[in-house]
Amino acid sequence: MSTIGRIHSFESCGTVDGPGIRFITFFQGCLMRCLYCHNRDTWDTHGGKEVTVEELMKEVVTYRHFMNASGGGVTASGGGSDSAGRIRS
Repeated sequence: MSTIGRIHSFESCGTVDGPGIRFITFFQGCLMRCLYCHNRDTWDTHGGKEVTVEELMKEVVTYRHFMNASGGGVTASGGGSDSAGRIRS
C-alpha cells in the first residue's frame, strides 16, 4: 500500500522557500495556530486531499529540469509538514 499524506496544494516554481527553483508541497492540517502563520488556510485537518507518494513524485519530476538547472529542489511546507500521524502507510 502506498503512503498517503493530506496535501493542501503544490507550488511548481517557487523562488522564496529555499535556493533555486523549488517545488513546494503544502501539507494540510496544523494544530499549532502560530500567530503570524502565512498559511492559515492549511490549518483544517480535514481539508485538502489525500495524495500517494507516487502521485506526489509524478508532479515533482515534471519540474526536475528547472530544479536541476537552478540548484533548486523540493520544499515541504504547511500546514504541519512535520506532524506525526498526518502521513500513513
